[in-house]
Amino acid sequence: MPWDETGLSGLQAQLAHDMLGRVTAFTFGPEVRLVRGVVASPDLPGAGRVVLWDGRRLDSSVAFDVPLTDTQGGNIPSGDLAAALRGVATDCSEREIEAAPRDAFGIPVLDASAPVHAFAAEPRFLVPDALHAAAAAFSLPPEPEEPPELRLRGFLLLDLTTCRLYLDTPESQDAPPFGIDLPLQDEKGSVTVGVTAVHTALPVLLPGELDRMRKDVHDPYCHTVYDLTDWLSAG
Repeated sequence: MPWDETGLSGLQAQLAHDMLGRVTAFTFGPEVRLVRGVVASPDLPGAGRVVLWDGRRLDSSVAFDVPLTDTQGGNIPSGDLAAALRGVATDCSEREIEAAPRDAFGIPVLDASAPVHAFAAEPRFLVPDALHAAAAAFSLPPEPEEPPELRLRGFLLLDLTTCRLYLDTPESQDAPPFGIDLPLQDEKGSVTVGVTAVHTALPVLLPGELDRMRKDVHDPYCHTVYDLTDWLSAG
C-alpha cells in the first residue's frame, strides 16, 4: 500500500532525527571516527569510557576515560562531553596511543580528565556542535502525555554562522514545513549551543510576534522562513 503525505512526513521527520546523530562525527586526524562502545570506566571512578574506531578495523580502536562531573562536582552535559572528546581525539598523537595501557580487549586507554575538565571550565564548541544542539531541541521524543507542539522535518547549515530548521506540527498532514533561521554564534563571534531555548519560546511567538520576523526569501524546502537570529542575539 502506498504511503500518503501524512505518513511520508512522519518518515521524513524520522530521517532527520536519525541523521542528526551523524552531524557531529568524531574525528581523529584526517579520519572520521565512529563510536564503537560506551561503558563505565573500571579504572577511573566517576568516569565513562568511550571507545572510538574507524569503522573498518577493530585494531584502530582507542578508548578515552571522560569524567562525568566537573571539578566542582556538577554533572557535565553529554553534549559538552562529546564536544570535549572530539577535541581530545583530534589532538591525541600516535605516540600517546602506543604508550597507553591496554584494556582486556587490547584497546589502548587514555585518561581524558584534564582536557575535559578544562573544556567544562571554558567550553569551546565547533559549528557542528551548534547545529546539532539547535536541531536536537526539536527532535527529542515527546512525553506520552504531552504531544510535541513542533516537529523537526529537516535542517540545513546555511553558512558558518546560521542554520535553518524546517518545522511543522504532527497535525500538519501534507502541508509543507516552515523554516526558522537560528544563530550559531554569540555576540562575540564565538560558536554557541545556547539557542536550544527557542524550543520553548517559539510556540509562544507563533500567534503574533513571529510574523514580523518573516524573511523575504524563496526556499523550495518550506513555505515560509522566519529569521530569529537578531531576536535570539538580543535575548
